[in-house]
Amino acid sequence: MIANTIRTQFRRAVGLALLAAAGCGHPAPPHPAVGRSVGPLPIAAVADPAAKPPTLDGKVSLVNFWGTWCPPCRQELPGLVRLAQRLADEQRFQLVAISCNPGPDDFDTVAGETREFLAEQRLDLQAWACDDPVGRDRLFTTIGLDAFPTTLLVGPDATVRRVWIGYRPRDEAEIAAAIVELLKDVPAAR
Repeated sequence: MIANTIRTQFRRAVGLALLAAAGCGHPAPPHPAVGRSVGPLPIAAVADPAAKPPTLDGKVSLVNFWGTWCPPCRQELPGLVRLAQRLADEQRFQLVAISCNPGPDDFDTVAGETREFLAEQRLDLQAWACDDPVGRDRLFTTIGLDAFPTTLLVGPDATVRRVWIGYRPRDEAEIAAAIVELLKDVPAAR
């Protein structure tokens, strides 16, 4: 009798732990960056130094912080590029892929590694890297960036709407759906 009670309690505890781990029952609290404004990005183009950094005002922006050194980032980036290609005709959307090192960035090193990686993977992408260490630290603090990859969905008012941390294959579909939903609130370009 006692053994059955212990087994039942153990099964119940394991079941509750599995539900909690799977995210069932209670929604995760929003990321601290949700609702925060993202100001000008301290970035420069890795391939074309004359390119002006994108502004986040007026468009739906998918801002992805990734690194060539990061295996999950390397898995995720091709899916984000495919997503951006599917939305290439949508003038109200932009992908801003910011290549980073885990520590302080040296722009020339990051840019070189990024160009090499994109060429190896045959990814057609205007990639960016931080060119201002102080601005990078301020930005990372503002958005609470503490893991790579981190992807922000930023509304046309330059505020963060959603955050994805890490890489899961199902994220691409979830991100695409969130972009489409947010685009419904943005007037069509004339």
